[in-house]
Amino acid sequence: MNTPTRPAVVDQATLDWECWSDPTLASRSAIRWKLLITGERTASRGLVTGVAQLAPGAHLLPHRHEPEETYYIVSGRGEMEIDDDTTAVGPGCAIYIPANACHALRCTGPEPLLFVFSFARDRFDQIKYHLVQ
Repeated sequence: MNTPTRPAVVDQATLDWECWSDPTLASRSAIRWKLLITGERTASRGLVTGVAQLAPGAHLLPHRHEPEETYYIVSGRGEMEIDDDTTAVGPGCAIYIPANACHALRCTGPEPLLFVFSFARDRFDQIKYHLVQ
């Protein structure tokens, strides 16, 4: 049965930052995020959207997942690695990550790297992250 959808307005300033629940993983990848639109929290379907932040020098570990993903860099500077390609990124860069592509992101600038991410899924808990060693 389909759950009815409704419009949602979410102010990210009202949300707490989240991070990896595994302390070992959190120490290896100091990323934090806020889920904005996701079926776990809003009456929405078909799209998960959030914001994430990496502190200077921090990185999102190489990983892959089945759904495609997009990033939009809001502020800060970094290096985006997708499969074997590494590209410098900064404010205004939109990034498309194909399904199952190995990808990682590192903050290389003096200020935090803030980006918006999205998946074409109903809920964030449907995304299964597979870390690449």
